[in-house]
Amino acid sequence: MAVRRIVYCGHPALRRRAKRVKRIDDDIIELARDLRETMLEAGGLGLAAAQLGESLAVVTVLRDPGENDVVELINPRIVEQEGEQEGSEGCLSLPTLRGTVIRPEHIVVKAADISGEEVTVEGRNLMARCLAHELDHVEGMLFTDRAEPDTLCWIRPDDSEESGYRTEPTTLEEAEEAFERLRRQRGES
Repeated sequence: MAVRRIVYCGHPALRRRAKRVKRIDDDIIELARDLRETMLEAGGLGLAAAQLGESLAVVTVLRDPGENDVVELINPRIVEQEGEQEGSEGCLSLPTLRGTVIRPEHIVVKAADISGEEVTVEGRNLMARCLAHELDHVEGMLFTDRAEPDTLCWIRPDDSEESGYRTEPTTLEEAEEAFERLRRQRGES
């Protein structure tokens, strides 16, 4: 298990539809464990293989933040969804960018776990949002594809604000340019 570098918006893996895993071998188990460790280290609620530059249908989602209870899903697919919730969303591949996204209120996902057994994961509210977000990564989508464009903003630390941060409105084009600069600074292709 290792903490790996999370790729930023603009990396090609983030826009590719992930390949289904045909066989759960040691490499896939290691990838799932790396996703888990990387997500926990970064303080995220979910992470997809695409965010590590791997175009494979493997995701992790934090089921219970207080307990670090992580579910690892291979070849996940939504089998049921209902309701609607609107809320602010961000992504570890688009750090400090937020936007308002409409997601299902309730979601049911079927997948394989790392032992190859079929599992069913159900989520409501925040868990439903996280599952839908990570499964979008499997399809090569980012939250910015679903966000209401006029809600995109940067979250900036600001001690003069009661919340400890301020928001700065931005456009999708400005955000993509900023991430491209970050990727170049990091030496990403």
